[in-house]
Amino acid sequence: MTEPVPEHPRSFPPDLPASGAWRPGDPVGERKFVTIAADHPFALEGGGTLDHLSVAYETWGELDDTGSNAVLVCHALTGDSHASGRIGHGHPTPGWWDDLIGPGKPLDTDRYFVVCTNVLGGCQGTTGPSSIDPAAGVPWGSRFPVVTVRDMVRVQARVADHLGVRSWLTVIGGSMGGMQVIEWGRHVPASRAVVHEPGELLAGERVADRVERGGTHRARARPPMARW
Repeated sequence: MTEPVPEHPRSFPPDLPASGAWRPGDPVGERKFVTIAADHPFALEGGGTLDHLSVAYETWGELDDTGSNAVLVCHALTGDSHASGRIGHGHPTPGWWDDLIGPGKPLDTDRYFVVCTNVLGGCQGTTGPSSIDPAAGVPWGSRFPVVTVRDMVRVQARVADHLGVRSWLTVIGGSMGGMQVIEWGRHVPASRAVVHEPGELLAGERVADRVERGGTHRARARPPMARW
């Protein structure tokens, strides 16, 4: 009779998650959600489509009557929508730009309506590889279609529609967030854009000054956001 192989003292339970993705049933925290592409598929730039995309986002401050005091904050590759706020249920780390967002801070939430979405494919509440593929009934994993920065920005534009944002006063972000900013600047040149270069010291005073001056793309007029 073969003796059973002893279990290694460091072995993990078989149901241990393979990632730190947020999943339905986990604490929501400060996330809000909107579903897009419910009526027709969302076509991806690289080919393929996705249906019923869930997008997680957080907001701070209040949108004014004209819908024009909104600031979009774009996160980096490993970020999420929790740009500001404390550690808590659903948020294992504090907001990654907490020093910049809030009353009296450079992105003053007494003046601005600040929005941060978890990007398409981000898996922190927004549809991504950890989401269930409705056709297969299991997580997408490596079968999840390739998404581009343009796809991410198109999803952000849908969230803006949902929130009643006519145009962004400023779009700001660093690293991959900066790539999103550039995409906004390419397709909506009337939007202001503030790009944080990798490695640049992003002092609060500098952010506030760039927001006031309009960053790299200053708006003479802010028409409704284009669709592409």
